Amino acid sequence: MGTDSSPGGQRDPADPAAALADRLFHDMVGALELFTIYLGDRLGLYRALDTDGPATSAELAARTGTAERHVREWLEHHAASGLLEVDDPAAGPLARRYRLPPAHIPALADPDDVRYRAFNGVEIVRAARWLPQLVEAFQTGGAPPPLPWAPEGRADYNRAVYLNLLGKQWLPAIADVDQRLRRQPRAGTPTRPACQAASPSPSPTRPAPTCPAGSTL
Repeated sequence: MGTDSSPGGQRDPADPAAALADRLFHDMVGALELFTIYLGDRLGLYRALDTDGPATSAELAARTGTAERHVREWLEHHAASGLLEVDDPAAGPLARRYRLPPAHIPALADPDDVRYRAFNGVEIVRAARWLPQLVEAFQTGGAPPPLPWAPEGRADYNRAVYLNLLGKQWLPAIADVDQRLRRQPRAGTPTRPACQAASPSPSPTRPAPTCPAGSTL
């Protein structure tokens, strides 16, 4: 798909309607690309290319338990859009080997990297699932049902920044909290099992929870 919606590639900067039409066209192209990223994330295609290296469409389909014909279309699209690289574009469709460029691995295949963004495909698809119910809600004054959390409601949006920044930057920026968390408990300070500390106090009708050995605070 091209990226210029204006006839013959001509744009008139003085035409606001044409500028808006061009903007909406690019928004559409971006949304469609996120749909293909959704497939790569949900089907494990990026992770398979990262873990096991370059692959033909048949090899990638075998690694991920998917249909070769559909995987081939996905690979061709990704190569054309620059998300993947192909070793020999002149090779036959079944002989072409595709690779995930090293520079793209953090954004597409490593959920622990702060630059990871493959979840954006999941987010946009998940947000669109309830649009028909939302249209009905606008007409009736009601509300669409809540989206089920599984299998696509995930913590990927915040996961990497918490893993990488919470203990290294955010908490150290709050000096009192950081010092308290780093302080060793005084000798002889009694500890409670972590599962009990996080549970309501026991009562005659609610006994203390049974905790695994070694789970102390």
